[in-house]
Amino acid sequence: MRYPKQYALGDEPEEVRVGDLIWWNEGVGVGFIEEVIEERSDFEAWGIDKPSIALSNLHPFAANEAKHKQHIGFAATGGSVVQALDDQEDDGIGLLSDHERSELEGAITEARSKVTPFHRDLPFCVSAVMDMERREEDWHFHFVDREYQIIETVVVPFRPNTRTKRE
Repeated sequence: MRYPKQYALGDEPEEVRVGDLIWWNEGVGVGFIEEVIEERSDFEAWGIDKPSIALSNLHPFAANEAKHKQHIGFAATGGSVVQALDDQEDDGIGLLSDHERSELEGAITEARSKVTPFHRDLPFCVSAVMDMERREEDWHFHFVDREYQIIETVVVPFRPNTRTKRE
């Protein structure tokens, strides 16, 4: 299974792999590929009928190991989302570039410095949201507890040129 060509970082689309850091939900969600679902037995286990991927915006990636593999729920609190292969292009699913990864890492460091110290080691979910009044994007970090309830939210403004232009 490969990413949509229009979101490729190079000439050819990259292969989808578990653990890939991706944009999804039309560039709003920033998360990980949890599972590549290609075999019929895997479809049936998930209750679907065609090749798909499971993804989550729960960070860090290791935090996904602690939740039930099929924790379907609200994406902003770490729920898994299953996306059919043929819907990936419409949903804007593609890898973060090296530059975008670096920008995200800087934003994570800043978010952890702003969150209540007691919450710094909690897992978090990340979204990129347009502030319509400022006409600029912000990173939204939702720190969640073991029940995947949002405990605290921190907003970090995008730095200029955070997103890589795709051709």
